[in-house]
Amino acid sequence: MSLQTRILLIILTIVSLYAVLDYTGQRFFVLPSFVSLEQSSAQNSARHCVAVLKRQIANLGKTTKDWAASDNIYQLVKDRNSDYSSTKLGINLFLEKNLNLIYICDTKGEVVWGKIHDLKNDTTIALDEFPACSWPLTHPLLGHDNPKSSIKGIFMTERGPMLVASDPITTGRKESSICGSLITGRFLDESALRAFNEKLLVDLKLWDIADDSFPPEEKDVLNHINAESQFFVRELNDKALHVYTLFPDIQGTPAILMRVYIPRNIRTKGIAALIRSNLLSNLTAGLFAAIALWAVLRVIVVGPITKLTKHITTIANGENISTRLTMTRSDEIGTLAREFNNMLEQLAESRRKLSEQSYNLGKAEVASGVLHNVRNVLTPLLTRVDGLRQKLQETTIDKVKMAVSELNETNLSNERREDLTTFINLSNKSLVNIIQAAKENVDDMAKLVAQIEEMLDQQGRHSRAALPKEEIRLADLLRDSIALLPTDLCNTISVEIDPSVEAFEPIAAHSVTLLQIFNNILINAAESIQRDSSTQGKIHIRAKNDEVNGEGMVHVEISDNGEGIEPCNLSRIFERGVSTKQIVPSGIGLHWCANTIAAMNGSIYANSKGRGQGASFHILLPAYQQTSTLIDVTSEVKS
Repeated sequence: MSLQTRILLIILTIVSLYAVLDYTGQRFFVLPSFVSLEQSSAQNSARHCVAVLKRQIANLGKTTKDWAASDNIYQLVKDRNSDYSSTKLGINLFLEKNLNLIYICDTKGEVVWGKIHDLKNDTTIALDEFPACSWPLTHPLLGHDNPKSSIKGIFMTERGPMLVASDPITTGRKESSICGSLITGRFLDESALRAFNEKLLVDLKLWDIADDSFPPEEKDVLNHINAESQFFVRELNDKALHVYTLFPDIQGTPAILMRVYIPRNIRTKGIAALIRSNLLSNLTAGLFAAIALWAVLRVIVVGPITKLTKHITTIANGENISTRLTMTRSDEIGTLAREFNNMLEQLAESRRKLSEQSYNLGKAEVASGVLHNVRNVLTPLLTRVDGLRQKLQETTIDKVKMAVSELNETNLSNERREDLTTFINLSNKSLVNIIQAAKENVDDMAKLVAQIEEMLDQQGRHSRAALPKEEIRLADLLRDSIALLPTDLCNTISVEIDPSVEAFEPIAAHSVTLLQIFNNILINAAESIQRDSSTQGKIHIRAKNDEVNGEGMVHVEISDNGEGIEPCNLSRIFERGVSTKQIVPSGIGLHWCANTIAAMNGSIYANSKGRGQGASFHILLPAYQQTSTLIDVTSEVKS
């Protein structure tokens, strides 16, 4: 039996047995008590909603009773005082008392004054349950037999339930008689229900059980509510409950189904408490299990693994991969030790091959970088050769020969001879200008050829020795780099060298290498501007003294207003084979620049705000370099 199997069997047996016992106790003895407590709390919440609704009815009844006992209302019924009804009974009264219904009837049921007002739409409405002229004496809101009589509750109308209150109209004196009834009402509509929910912080729904719109899925609830069980609790899901109860109308008949949405906070807290308790108990059990297993694991696992770890650490710290670990075991640890020894053998062989490949790659990469820059120099050279060829083709040598041949004839007229002489003189002047321009172009081409020859000579020496330093002026080197830009790029941009560059003291570096670096970056900037044809191309070069890790550095910044670089590519553009150009690139330019600058103990990085925002390249070079650390590109690439 393997080590893994033995450990798993021991741990699973102990933990599984404890988990089963613990879950059984929690599930069947503790959790039901939380559920029972939750349902009791839910019923209390529903009772509270019923009590608040009754309190609103009582408040409406108190307001109605006080108003019905006023002398003005009494006198209105007795005398039909139209002045009072026109000045005191109006829309403002409905708004002031937040009422939808006000009716004043005499003892015969005749309506002295009455209106039903929709506060939401600001309109007067009519309901069949409240006649406009005369009420039957059997109406449930009439029939007060004594001054203390009061009728209040829920009255079902065609527009839904309404809180109503009806009190006898008296003068407030004991000996006064009843002269009529004052009825007030307030719709229990969506707005009233919303205010009710906001006040109680609950979600209460009401349905008229006699209404056709009563949801079918709620009808079965009516079968569970009776005199013995006034509340019915339904589990909606693991997060919520629905509590149902019936509310009667003013005649005591169940009329409204009330449903309260209750979050299952108690159950959730109970489960959380059980989880914490279960976690604590499992941790306790795990501790005892760990103590029991430690003695076994120490012998069969910990000791051998410690030995293997020390061996690996020794190799990692000393980099001596020739040492081998001897462990005669048939389980997984023994297999791991043998495989680790095999891995060391393979690692040693891989390091040898990698060293050879790195050396060859370094030479190839340097050669690729040099050839890339030779191509950059060849571009303006070929342009000048082509221009010189075109100018030479435009010369009039053949015509001059013909003119000289014609002058040698003896039968020419004086006028023709003068014309030929003038033509030859003008052609000679043009040839002189062309020859002078050709001489200047040849001189420039000679310089470019010399640079190519030096680059190739440098490539020949790269694999053997470090490049020599020389004292160069940064401004002159940058101007030479600008002069090497291809003609098609120079015509679309303007390059500005900041005065800060002119002020720099000469630095010690290899001029040809830095020339290639700056020229490569300038070409990249010019091509970026050319791709973003919407802007006037500008390249700005500035320099300053900087300090990195306590060492003085020369900080050169080359900024352009070209197409910019996406933030995600800022660090990748210096990787081999990576480019943001639309054409298929080699990607060797910036990669070679980064490697070469690193070999100078310097660094390069780029900044850009994104597409269309331009870019800046920052080159940091040591202000004072020592001969032994100048540039050995091959060694740097190998490392």
